[in-house]
Amino acid sequence: MTIGTIILAAGQSSRLGEPKQLLEQNGQPLVRHMAQLAVDLNAGPIVVVVGAHAEAVSDALHDLKVRKLPNPDWQSGMASSIRAGVALLAPTQPEAILILLTDQPYVSRALVEQLIETARSTHKPIVASQYGDTLGVPILFRPAYYEALQQLTGDTGARLLVQQNPDDVAAVPFEEGSIDLDTPEDVARWREQ
Repeated sequence: MTIGTIILAAGQSSRLGEPKQLLEQNGQPLVRHMAQLAVDLNAGPIVVVVGAHAEAVSDALHDLKVRKLPNPDWQSGMASSIRAGVALLAPTQPEAILILLTDQPYVSRALVEQLIETARSTHKPIVASQYGDTLGVPILFRPAYYEALQQLTGDTGARLLVQQNPDDVAAVPFEEGSIDLDTPEDVARWREQ
């Protein structure tokens, strides 16, 4: 199954006060961890959408086989980065597009492989990670949703499409998905674990 991967790494991390894409886990920046995970899947093209800290984020990926895609509109919110990534990948006709963030430190290759396998076995056009009552990222979309992804606006992620189309969604459990790194307190808790 050909998978195009979009890694959303354009945000400013204003609540955190430092670029969360560059927080280190096991000695490497989180954005590199996510990009390496995608490279290791060897499933298709990888796009890292950069914005606020574009140069530093790109430097962290310098030797990986990923495409760095500047999003000049990053301040308008996450939707603009999704649109940019999908616009670049959709013409290559991948069988699915995987969307990853950089602030979910517990995303693993096993989880992503489970998302892909669930897409294969259920034929659902959306396969989302489930944590608590949330269905969200990491998330996989089939071609039926590429156009809808390119219509997203504002700071809305792809979760809106999940909420609007529940019958099209298969879920993969990912309890640690609720742990993201938005504030200094989040980072402190994560580092203590």
